[in-house]
Amino acid sequence: MSLRILVGMDGSNFGERAVAFALAMAKNCGATLAGMGVIDTFGIERHSAGANIGAFYFAEKLVDEKVNESRTVFENLLDRFEEQCKDRGVKSEKIIRYGTPAKEIIRESELADLLVLGIRTYFHFETTEEPDDTFEKVISHGRCPLIAVTDEELPTEMDVLMAYDGNLKSNNALKAFAGVNDRLNFSREVTLLNVNHDLGEGDRILEKAACYLQAHGLTIKKKVRAGRPREIIYKTAKEMEAIRKTLLVIGTSGSNELSDYILGNSIKNMVRDGSIPMFIFH
Repeated sequence: MSLRILVGMDGSNFGERAVAFALAMAKNCGATLAGMGVIDTFGIERHSAGANIGAFYFAEKLVDEKVNESRTVFENLLDRFEEQCKDRGVKSEKIIRYGTPAKEIIRESELADLLVLGIRTYFHFETTEEPDDTFEKVISHGRCPLIAVTDEELPTEMDVLMAYDGNLKSNNALKAFAGVNDRLNFSREVTLLNVNHDLGEGDRILEKAACYLQAHGLTIKKKVRAGRPREIIYKTAKEMEAIRKTLLVIGTSGSNELSDYILGNSIKNMVRDGSIPMFIFH
């Protein structure tokens, strides 16, 4: 059975890396790759709105121009994407939607097995050069596992660090990763990390996860460290990343934002800094 991988495209360096990584994965496992662009009509309309009635006509014309420009950008991106897929022998789909990027990506991801996005997103490129909030909104309300790609070229095989505390969100992430890894084979070895002042309890928690992953043919290393979870997860990921490219697997809860309660300041900063690729599921 094949997979359907959805990749968000915004023309940025992060977006280009996301396409390259998704294309390599699709080639390796025979997946269908769907490239998606979203014309940010809501942002364009809000940015172009005039302050008075006399400005309304010109605002409408400006909106039309920006929407058409944005569509041309995405058509060119998707045409190039289609050619890249054809050259690699990968079955592809081209998708353009109008609306709020996060909402449209979330809706499309309902029928995807995996979503790939740049860890920084620039779908609002018609109105700002700064990163937008699409990524944060998608991981808070996503409908399928998401891989967040950095602006570096990523190998399809990486070391894997899984932050695990035995609760529902970490169990969901663990099972989602195991299922995807069975097809994509990121790694045959996983480092399980539990942050716990009681090292014995931490080891017992990890043993349950280890048994599940071993049933999927994975070799397990266990680490139990004392400290503040957000700091220990970040520190461990950076230590592993210094040796070999590392994919951090983590679960999140549904929320309107990446709050300190969900991931903590250090993990939130790691996401925003774009330093480590992540496999995220809630």
